[in-house]
Amino acid sequence: MHNPAVNRVPARLGVGPMSKNAVDAAIDVAYRNRRPIMLIPSRRQVEAQSQGGGYVEGWSTETFAQYVRSRDPEGLLLLCRDHGGPYQNPREKQQRYSLSEALKSAALSYEEDIRQGFDLLHIDTSVGLDGTAPVEAAIDRAVELYAGAVEYAASQGARPMFEIGFEDQGPDTNDPAEFEEQVGAALARLRAAGLPDPVFIVAQTGTKVLETVNVGALTLAPFAVASTVRALAAATRRHGVALKAHNCDYLTREQLRHLDRAGVDALNVAPEFGVVESRALAALLRELGLNVQLERFLALSYESRSWEKWMRPGTLASDTDRAPISGHYVFATDAFRDIKEAARDRAERRGIDLDARLRDAVAAAIEHYSAALPVTEAVKQPVAA
Repeated sequence: MHNPAVNRVPARLGVGPMSKNAVDAAIDVAYRNRRPIMLIPSRRQVEAQSQGGGYVEGWSTETFAQYVRSRDPEGLLLLCRDHGGPYQNPREKQQRYSLSEALKSAALSYEEDIRQGFDLLHIDTSVGLDGTAPVEAAIDRAVELYAGAVEYAASQGARPMFEIGFEDQGPDTNDPAEFEEQVGAALARLRAAGLPDPVFIVAQTGTKVLETVNVGALTLAPFAVASTVRALAAATRRHGVALKAHNCDYLTREQLRHLDRAGVDALNVAPEFGVVESRALAALLRELGLNVQLERFLALSYESRSWEKWMRPGTLASDTDRAPISGHYVFATDAFRDIKEAARDRAERRGIDLDARLRDAVAAAIEHYSAALPVTEAVKQPVAA
């Protein structure tokens, strides 16, 4: 059985808000099961208006928070910034921000998160302007941003929780001894600065998403990976901090159980839910006989080229395979809205609620992960309590 590292783990599942339907699906699952869920927007998805906004539904940080809170009277959904930090907003790379400019931009983004009542902030300083940042530099930058966020939160009467991580996600696991040294160094720096401990530390847990599969080592050698993850979890426990796994999309129930039994306290799933909704929409367009709209949707998605970062080297994926990977990136465009309105009109005439169909498909995918994570003493009480 899973044994939580600390008593303050707020929830076990983080869900990427890939669309309004994905957010509504997460709310449905949370209330049906009476269990909290973390909503984990990246800076690409939901961002402060002053920092350019995000691609999901045209939401700014403020309008996203307002939408969720208006539909979550009991506080079962936690607003959690995923992958905050420098160079996590695309324009910081596109416009070649200096490190100081990127750190300032990230700090302003966190300040808006705090003003809007975000519950948890992920300080991710693993990215540099032209690649990944060395771990030592990543820790330095994390301490700087963490201190600024704590100070600003205090000025607003807020006390957000924190999550830290220093490496870009890869398919393998951390070396437990090296990981514990990094954890110890980071926590020592935070404590020396008088900062609160993070709730979560992110480790490499053999989970990595490419295309529409998980290509991490966990899927190839589950027992060996679980043994290593057990050592990583033991390291975080020795420091009184919980272990978070990222990139857990497309895992089977048994693979999820390996992570749970190894001591993973919480995990994040995101792009899978966008693919699920895109595939559900494509299936409905076929059912409705809207072949022109289907071709327009697939072309719009493909031409966005937002699938490029998800492809495996030397992939044999066809254009049709690639299109659903990036469907959620175009949901907020005028061209997509025209496609969806045509589909909604035809669906209503057949007695079909289009968004309910899409929402139910995403909710079923979220339920797969929620059901695989047993309730622990740490998350039995509602968040608001």
